Amino acid sequence: MSQQYVLRYFNIQGLCEALRLLLTASGTNWTEETPERPREKYSQPLGHLPVLVESSKGGKDDVVLSETLVIERYIARKYGLLPTDILAAARQEQLRDQLHDVWTTHMEFMHSTGERSTELVTKFEQDATRLVSVHVAALRRNGNNGHYFGETLSYVDIAAYAFFKFFSDAGPKSLKAKIGLLNHTRIPEVSKLMATIEASSSLAPYFTAEKENGARLATRFK
Repeated sequence: MSQQYVLRYFNIQGLCEALRLLLTASGTNWTEETPERPREKYSQPLGHLPVLVESSKGGKDDVVLSETLVIERYIARKYGLLPTDILAAARQEQLRDQLHDVWTTHMEFMHSTGERSTELVTKFEQDATRLVSVHVAALRRNGNNGHYFGETLSYVDIAAYAFFKFFSDAGPKSLKAKIGLLNHTRIPEVSKLMATIEASSSLAPYFTAEKENGARLATRFK
């Protein structure tokens, strides 16, 4: 029996753009709900968003999942965007987790002040520099063909696209000049990845909707 999905999140990129891309690539039926903030956010199963609800055609809620990376990997495994080989999957997941770690540092900075803010700028610069080095090396090892592994769309391809997209529009307070470290137009290997993702036929509905409706803001914070 085919599944239908509802993704609950705010109308921003935030934590959810990779999820939107994964659901689109899966070819499944899915829609979005935008909960009222903050009341409905805290009424979610773990008290935060995103949440994915998977239902059968009969309308029964079979699965309700929280936590961004858990939901991503559930969809990626279910629809063949992560390999079944444990080691091959782990190699993609470690790259994805590195992206998430740098994103988390950025978001902590957005809420920080004083000495902690200064510390986070240094941490972001160090971690972003290392991230670019690691990801460029991975893309080169695969022949710089616009994919991290093989010749077809995968989980880490999608996650990296969403990450670099976020940092192309993360707001004026976003670590100021340090954000340039993640400007994909300055990184040829990542630019190739971005172009490859944008040309993917399985993601065409996502990019068509974005062209018609405009891109979501990266974050609520400026």
